[in-house]
Amino acid sequence: MASGPIIIRRRRKSIGLPLMFSKLHDKVNTDVDSFTELFDISEPEMRRIVADFQRISEEVKTMQRDTDIVRKVGGGIGVVAGIAGIVGGIAGIVGVLAAPLTGGTSLLVAGAAVGGGVGVVVANISKKLKENGSMKKVEERGKDFMKLVEPLKEKLEGIQTTCKQFEESVDGAENTLKDVEEMKEILRRVSELRKKSRGALDVAVSVLQNINQVLVLIVAIFIVLPTPEQDKKLRESIIQSADQSQKVVDEFNGMKRVLEQWRLWLSQLSGLHTNQKVGGSSCPHV
Repeated sequence: MASGPIIIRRRRKSIGLPLMFSKLHDKVNTDVDSFTELFDISEPEMRRIVADFQRISEEVKTMQRDTDIVRKVGGGIGVVAGIAGIVGGIAGIVGVLAAPLTGGTSLLVAGAAVGGGVGVVVANISKKLKENGSMKKVEERGKDFMKLVEPLKEKLEGIQTTCKQFEESVDGAENTLKDVEEMKEILRRVSELRKKSRGALDVAVSVLQNINQVLVLIVAIFIVLPTPEQDKKLRESIIQSADQSQKVVDEFNGMKRVLEQWRLWLSQLSGLHTNQKVGGSSCPHV
């Protein structure tokens, strides 16, 4: 008796899985291509800007150390300061008495004598940066860096949106997909990608905010003489910008590697769906 045709039964799958997977695959591939291509173009200039920031940051730190030394020396010599105060007081009295004869010039001398030499030596750091061109350099390079980071930040926001949409789609199809191991693995990886892109995005937003603060301070300082508080804030912001800009480049470089690994994994998974003829599927690991 002739046997009938052998029937090979396929494992039942959710009809929602291929469609959602296809959308995820296409969208993430587009986001990955956009981010990596843009970062490859922008990275060399970003690193040059970081080097400029770091050089000026070291300049600021050196100025601050020199200023701190002068302040400590000025405030730590008790006996000499006492003598200087007496001499200054005498000079002040003489200056006031001589004012009518010198047209007031002696009042300036008297003020300098009473105030001491420390205040003269401790010059405003913002003023130094303005005079030597470093402040202008920070302004120009800060704007350049923001122009490079902003489009990359938008690409990361697109990746975040794609991950969120996919997770919401799966939540809506929970009843039909809850037993599909493959989807569980995809969801795990989507969650990881969303978390990593969120970290890189947070760093980008932070550096953009900090550089913007530097630019606002620079505009204010160019208009009027900065207060001690503004001077301190500018110094701290320049140093932070140097550190954060380096961190942004590192984060983006790491994100590029993560996205390339993700694209490879998705390609393998897509090929598995396309080429599989019979039986179930298992999610490839990379």
